[in-house]
Amino acid sequence: MSGVGELVAHGRSADVHALTTATVVKIFHDDWPDEAIDREVEDATAAFDLGLTPIRCHGRTDADGRRAVVFDRIEGVALTTVAERNPLRMGRVARALAQEHARVHRVPSDRFPDVRDVAADLVGTAPFAALTARERGALLDHLASLPDGDSVLHLDFHPMNVFRHGGGIATIDWQSTACGDPAADVAMTRLLFTEAELFPGASRAQLLVYGAARGAMGRMYLTEYLRVTGMTTARLDQWGTAARVLRLGMLDIPSERERLLRGIRSVITR
Repeated sequence: MSGVGELVAHGRSADVHALTTATVVKIFHDDWPDEAIDREVEDATAAFDLGLTPIRCHGRTDADGRRAVVFDRIEGVALTTVAERNPLRMGRVARALAQEHARVHRVPSDRFPDVRDVAADLVGTAPFAALTARERGALLDHLASLPDGDSVLHLDFHPMNVFRHGGGIATIDWQSTACGDPAADVAMTRLLFTEAELFPGASRAQLLVYGAARGAMGRMYLTEYLRVTGMTTARLDQWGTAARVLRLGMLDIPSERERLLRGIRSVITR
C-alpha cells in the first residue's frame, strides 16, 4: 500500500494516518506483537458485528513495508477534544461517556475471553516478577474469587477512545476486549482517571486541560454511570486490584509500575 496520508493520531502501539476520504490506516510500531494485531482485527470485527461501534475494520494490510490495519474514518472529534474546546462542557462529556459505557455493558457476548482469565494469565508475565511465589498465589486466589458476568468489556474506555460520529457516538480501540462483570471495566476506567500516566502524544493543551481536570471528569463520569446502572461502589471496589493487574500486565509503563505493584500488594498481603 502506498499513498498514506497525514498523521491523524499517535498511540502506544501505533500511528493512525489518513488513507482515503472514508478510511484510515493504523500502522503499528515495529515492537508490537503480531498476535496482538490479529486479535485487534478479530475483536474490532466482533465489536462492529455486535453493534458496539459503527466503525468497521477492513482487515490487515501492508503500509510501505509496515504492518497495518484499515478502519472506517471517524467523522468527528474525541470527547476529550470537546471538553478541551469548551471546559464548560466537561459535565456533558462525562455524562455522555458514562452513558456510552453503560450501553456497551448491556450487550452480552461469549466471543471474548473472561476478564478473570485475562488477568490471571498476566500474573505470570515479566511485569509481576517482583512478586514472591506466595504473593502470586494470593493474587491468583483473589482474581478467582471475583464475580462472573457476560457483558462486553472494553478495558481501555476513556474519552480519547470515544468520539462524536455521524450524529452519535463511536468507540474505538477494541484490542483488549473481554467479557465479564461490568464493574471490572468501570474499575479500569476509574484507574485511568486517577492513577494512569497521561496519554502518549498528547499536546500541551491536552496535558494542561486533561491533566488538571481529569479527576473532576472521572468523578462526574462515575456518578453518572452509577446513577444509570444502579451499580454500587462496593461492587466496583471489588475489581480495583484486578484493574491494576490488567493495566500493569497489558502495558507495563515504567512510571506506573511501582505504584501499581504497591496497590496490588496492599490487598493481597492483608
